[in-house]
Amino acid sequence: MADIKFAKEIIKRLSQQYPDAKCHLDFKSPFELIVSTVLAAQCTDVRVNMVMTPLYKSKYKSPADILNDGESKFRDSIKSINFFNNKAKAILSLCKTVVEKFKGKIPNTMEGLTSLSGVGRKSASVVLGNCFGKTDVIIVDTHLKRVCARLGLIESDNPDKIEIELKEIIPAKEQFFFSMRIGELGRQICKARNPNCTECFLNDVCPSAFKV
Repeated sequence: MADIKFAKEIIKRLSQQYPDAKCHLDFKSPFELIVSTVLAAQCTDVRVNMVMTPLYKSKYKSPADILNDGESKFRDSIKSINFFNNKAKAILSLCKTVVEKFKGKIPNTMEGLTSLSGVGRKSASVVLGNCFGKTDVIIVDTHLKRVCARLGLIESDNPDKIEIELKEIIPAKEQFFFSMRIGELGRQICKARNPNCTECFLNDVCPSAFKV
């Protein structure tokens, strides 16, 4: 596992390069973000934004609105999103739980969020960090997994273990911001195919630079 001093250097450079890194899903409330996050699984954020942003403005302003519309109509509304059938079922179930168990409000705890259909720790962390100001959350998405592995910050490829490994070397107050910024690095430079090592601001300390 990487040492804390090395992690500190990575955190410093990321904060300088991407001080304002933010979520790529459009949202104005925890409700909108949790729904879009579930829909974004195995689908691009761009596609989800194209579909959902107009719907949030026109008809889906709360979990009750989706429930009142019904699964069939909601499914038709999101049919251009990958795996829309299963996602529609998950979203309807999620909304039902929010209305019945949480009085229509999206919960603000990891336990509450992960009790919702289709919501794992990654999605819950996205909402906790972006909507509720939680800093002690690691968002283990594909970008974070790839970039942290190349940097030598993690050894495991299991999301739960990755979260544990990173929490040991990333200060709690930095974990959310680190997640957002490392994700930005993954999107812009350290891509899955043909990472642009020559332009990377970490290439002098990255053990994988120029080797991939």
